[in-house]
Amino acid sequence: MTLYRKGIAILVPILLMLASTQAMGSHVLSSGHSGKSNHTLKSDSDATSDEKAGKPDYMTVTELEVIMEINLLRSDPAGYARTYLEPFRKYYHGKLLRLPGRNPIATKEGIAALDECILELENSSPTPVLSPCKGLAQAARDLADDQGSTETTGHTGNDGSDMSTRIERYGRWDGSVAENISYGFNEARHIVIALLIDDNVPSRGHRKNLLDNSFNLVGVTIGPHQRYRAMCVMDFAAEYTTKRI
Repeated sequence: MTLYRKGIAILVPILLMLASTQAMGSHVLSSGHSGKSNHTLKSDSDATSDEKAGKPDYMTVTELEVIMEINLLRSDPAGYARTYLEPFRKYYHGKLLRLPGRNPIATKEGIAALDECILELENSSPTPVLSPCKGLAQAARDLADDQGSTETTGHTGNDGSDMSTRIERYGRWDGSVAENISYGFNEARHIVIALLIDDNVPSRGHRKNLLDNSFNLVGVTIGPHQRYRAMCVMDFAAEYTTKRI
């Protein structure tokens, strides 16, 4: 699906995968400019002391662990594949993924998707690590809060908001933005690995977002979900300026 904003094409591939105990979705927008704003804005380079120390106070420890896991992946994709994905092979039993301490997960592709992911990471170059962004974290939290008490999934909130609406509530983006959603996992490594493998998503859109070298900023929220018990929302941006509140 293609949208246009002032003559500039905005590509919007919308991906959603549902399995027996998990679901995932990714959503991407790109733009050559961000337009005008009358709000007073604070640049995310103007970080607080907590942010400079790598401990922003607007995300939980587990949410920060998700960012650390993404950065571990981006800084050494091949090493990540060897260290964390190769051992995952032993958990596949046909199309079932049997992770320790969890109910079996019915996959569509089985180990083939994992092996393809390993091969891609072995041939991927490092990309810049991501910095936490308050405005993106707030946008991600809006969707998690909106869906958490319901059984709904996907990038459109029950309030009718889409990804760009939520992101633009808290600031101004430029370049590109994207959103990944994982349902069913609440541990950082499992969240990232599930999105990386991207089972039953032909475009591997979640994987692409995690490895996209145009992104510099990310906000993460993990919350409860009535149907899948847990959900994680990640909002990415190439450039983003958070409103001064």
